[in-house]
Amino acid sequence: MAHLRMSDAETGGDQVVARHWPFSASSSGVMRVSSPEVIRVSLGAAGSVPALTVILRNDLYVYLNVNQAALAVLPEPGSERGGGMSRGVVKGEARVSALLDALVARGVVPGASVLVRREARPDFYHAAGLRDREAGEPVTRDTIFRIFSMTKPVTAAAVMALVDDGRVGLDDDVLKFIPEFEGLGVYAGGTGASIQTTRAGPMTVRDLLTHTAGFSYWFQAGSPVTALYEEVLGAGRFEPWRFDPAAGGLNGLAKALARVPLVSPPGARWHYSMALEVAGLVVERASGQTLDAFMASRIFEPLGMVDTAFSVAPEKASRLASLYGPAPGGGLERLERGRESALLRPVPGLSGGGGLTSTIDDYGRFAEMLRRGGAFDGKRVLSDGSVAAMMTNQLRPDQLAELPELAAFGLGGSGDGLGFGLGGAVVVAPSKNGVPTVLGEYSWGGAASTTFWVDRANGLSVVFMTQVLPPSPEMLWDKLHAAIYG
Repeated sequence: MAHLRMSDAETGGDQVVARHWPFSASSSGVMRVSSPEVIRVSLGAAGSVPALTVILRNDLYVYLNVNQAALAVLPEPGSERGGGMSRGVVKGEARVSALLDALVARGVVPGASVLVRREARPDFYHAAGLRDREAGEPVTRDTIFRIFSMTKPVTAAAVMALVDDGRVGLDDDVLKFIPEFEGLGVYAGGTGASIQTTRAGPMTVRDLLTHTAGFSYWFQAGSPVTALYEEVLGAGRFEPWRFDPAAGGLNGLAKALARVPLVSPPGARWHYSMALEVAGLVVERASGQTLDAFMASRIFEPLGMVDTAFSVAPEKASRLASLYGPAPGGGLERLERGRESALLRPVPGLSGGGGLTSTIDDYGRFAEMLRRGGAFDGKRVLSDGSVAAMMTNQLRPDQLAELPELAAFGLGGSGDGLGFGLGGAVVVAPSKNGVPTVLGEYSWGGAASTTFWVDRANGLSVVFMTQVLPPSPEMLWDKLHAAIYG
């Protein structure tokens, strides 16, 4: 694999995000850029022939033609000439194992596992502790976890599969698929019955996948709109299966959300929200299938994700981890026993924002598919361009003010230096994050302290699983990065 990189000196800043592609002599790739000031960039000149010439036009996708002979002179990431973060990535397997063991011994988590997959090297896996502390059942490689918001990148991938099919466009108006949102308003003031609104402008599919559509969550503070979410959805806790069954699934969700004003105009700012639930309905209406059926046929089955679903089959009940949370007197208490979970029954709402359950190997296959540009084990799930779009920052700095507030939610670090791709965060300025990160790293986490990231620069993907709700204050993402990158 040839690693292509844009340094600050070459681009004048880190607003241009480099991508890393496996090029053949005649192949080309796609990247999205966000710096309109850069007109032309040439990298790695071999004599008078550049290894890579990029013609950049304001915020457009461009195709890159590569001179393979010239590529040979480009330094690898982490070399003296190239800089970067390679520097012995995952030589610290003992550090990672010790970290998990210590988290369990200190009672931070009841049990946990980590999977690191590396290009041309054996997988590294380590598990510690118990999936059910009271029953003494250990975390195993086939333990099933509630991944909550790690569902979001999967839903984004489902949308991008439809983009590849030509059935959805990122800049399509959402009204094309969900006419129930016609006349949707934006909050302008007041509370309760006296809330005032202004008419919302067009909302795009891209807005849904980047949390800029203007939706919110019932647990979000700071807006009178929040109470309306709880009222219309009948949900008071972060449990996707608590959608009101009488609401009629995702179709009913659309009707309910149409009664609630947006917290901001579409495209104005990043605000964590139920937008990926709405994106799930776009998948259903564009494909003619239910969200679970589409994900199964286009993502789970091709990738061999045999244990990933919105509910858990009764015969797998013994493998579902129990869910824990802070106990009133300190430590952890069991919130839900795996063998008695509501997830063992069909769920009333297919939450594209937080409803999936999965194993560490299943999600590792999904992460590896992204790292490898859309294909895994000989099966192509997404195009190179769709993966590039997911893993490239889509937003301006002025849209991202709220993103650092979710640093504890599987993001880690200071929360600075992050942009947002489609369904997940993207590192755009590693030096600002406060922990070892890599330019272009794509990541997201789940409410039960799970997290994952994809680092194409160093050829690795990482998945971490545990079951502590809400996310542990221990900043597990930070600790994992420090252990893995040393």
